This record gives sequence, C-alpha cells and structure tokens, in this order.
Amino acid sequence: MAIKASGTSLSFTEIRNELGEPPSNNIGFYRQTFNTIAQYGGLSLAIADGLPTSGQIKFSDFYGKRLNIVMDHFSSSSASRVSSRDNYEANTNVNVVGSAEGTNLTKGDIGNNTSGKKVYVRVSGTFQSASGAKDKVAFRTGSGWTAGTKLQVDIASGARIYGAGGRGGNGANGAGVGGNGEGGSSALGIEFGTSSNKTVVNVASGAIIYGGGGGGGGGGGGFDYDKNSSRSASGGGGGGGAGRPAGNGGARGTSGALGGNGAAGGTSGNSGAGGGEGGGGSNNGNEAYGGAGGDGGWHNGGLGFDGYNGGTGFGGEGSSSSGGSGGEGGTGIRVTGASNTVTLTNNGDVRGGNALNNDQIAYNVSVN
Repeated sequence: MAIKASGTSLSFTEIRNELGEPPSNNIGFYRQTFNTIAQYGGLSLAIADGLPTSGQIKFSDFYGKRLNIVMDHFSSSSASRVSSRDNYEANTNVNVVGSAEGTNLTKGDIGNNTSGKKVYVRVSGTFQSASGAKDKVAFRTGSGWTAGTKLQVDIASGARIYGAGGRGGNGANGAGVGGNGEGGSSALGIEFGTSSNKTVVNVASGAIIYGGGGGGGGGGGGFDYDKNSSRSASGGGGGGGAGRPAGNGGARGTSGALGGNGAAGGTSGNSGAGGGEGGGGSNNGNEAYGGAGGDGGWHNGGLGFDGYNGGTGFGGEGSSSSGGSGGEGGTGIRVTGASNTVTLTNNGDVRGGNALNNDQIAYNVSVN
C-alpha cells in the first residue's frame, strides 16, 4: 500500500515499510535521484514520485507517496510476444528503485500485489509479434496489475515494436477464385487503466511502432473450353506483408499455365520494410489468363498496411474469376479500454491500418 495520507502523525517505521530500509536508517538517503542505466534504462527517478531530491526532507513530504518499480524491457536487444505483467509475476527483470543502492527491497518482499505502487514499464530494443490474428501484439502491458497500481509505459527512442506480416493468398488452381491474404498482426497492447486511474503512455521521438502489413490476395484463374480442347491458367500467389516476422508469399496455382509464387515480405528492423511482390499471372494460348497475385502491405504502400487484391483471371465466353482480397493491416497501438483510460504522449512514429482508415490507435479492442 502507499504511505498513508496526512491527518495523523507519520512514523519512520511506516516510511521504511513502504520504501525499504535506508543505510544506517538515514532518512536523507531517500533524498536523491536514482538513474543507474543498468537498473532504470535511462529513467531518472526518486524512490517515490514527489519526494524532494535536494535540500531539506521532512516526514510530511512522505504522506501519500508510492514506491517506484521499474520493469526492465530495455537490457535485451530483441524479444517476441512479451507481457510485462507476466515478467513481473515471474520476477524477471524487476528493479525496485533504491534497492541496488542500499534498501535491498526486492520484488520477493513486495509480492504480486502492486496496489499503492508506481510501476514504470521501460521499453527499448526490438519486439516482434506473431501472425494469425490482428489482436496478437509484440509487446503488451498485461491485464493482471492489481487495482490501485499506477502504471506508466515509457517507450524509448531506440524501441522498435512491430506486428507480424500476413501470409499471401494462394493463387487459384485453374478456373476459380484466388485465396485471400492473411491480415497483419499488431504492435503494442495496453490492457490496464481506468478513467480514474489512467495508464500513462509516453512514446519518445525516434521510436517506431508499426502494425504488420497484410498479405496480398492470390490471383484468380481462367478456363477456356472449345469443342476439341480446353485450356486453364492458374493465378499467381500473393506477396507476404512486411513486419517482424515478415509474411510468407502465397503459392501459385498448379493447373494449366502457371503464374509465379508470391515473394515474402520484408523483415522490419531499424525501419519498416517493404511488402512482398505478388507472383505474376499466366497465359495459356491467349485463351485463358491467370491473374497476378497482389503485393503485400507495408508502411509506405499505396494502400497503407493493407495487402493488395489479387488480379482477376479470364477465360473463354467472357468468363472471369476474381482474385483474393488483400489482408487487412495490423494496428499500431491497441487499447482494451476507451480513450479516457490512457494518457498518451506520442512523439514517435506510430502507424497501422490503410490509406483511408489510419488504424494508428484503436480503443475498446481485444489484446492477445
């Protein structure tokens, strides 16, 4: 619990129980700034927000104060599908402010109940998601923080958080519709916060948070039938969407004249990568034509992060088969609550969605 509010006298024991025992029981220990890079990843913090860090310190300064805890998501250069709350419960990279400097207070002393604590989630390095669903994110706060926890997410300038690219759709086998491209997954998920206890999210200049590109649709096929012969043409595979990991390209159809396989999307790193190119169409004797696969989506494509539709296949007697739909691009930031459950300061590059609907940030959505 936080230190009690003013109204009754405050003892040193109450302060020590919340903030940890200072060396030699010297209350002046609490009057400093803690900024060891290995412990706090560039943050400069008091042991509890609002305490003086110079000059006089007195008992009345401690009323209502909360111990600061830093979650280390900065010391590893890369990670996949991380939940900060899961790391806290597993006691993975949990740094209690002031512990290394002398209080020796640890997560084991605190336990899993963080009510009355302030938790800083410090994020740097490169994080990747997984394909298969839009609500899959590369990094998330987790939803299990105890009610009464103050949560702040600080995304450092070196952070790269990417959704995965969607797989390209397969081309049609002969006459038929091309397969749909898979949607891209998403980057950052915020799962904690209420209108009265908002989660603070700070995105520093230079940080990149991108949804994954959708896979391109597979090309449609064509078929022509004459009295003594028939011809078919298969569609090309759709290109994979850009992301981390990138989406695979779709396979070309296998009947009659053959188009091309779709190329895999680019793997995003220090910048967003390009989408994979759709496989070329096919031509069987100028009588049956397979459509080309659509290109995969990426952050600077004409459709934004959405994949392109596959091309239409054509055949005799005016017949046609449509290409598959391009997959939808992933979201940059997904928030399980409404917009009034977070306080967002975005100085970085957050993107998602498509050219008509910028799905940079989505509220009241699921996070997985």
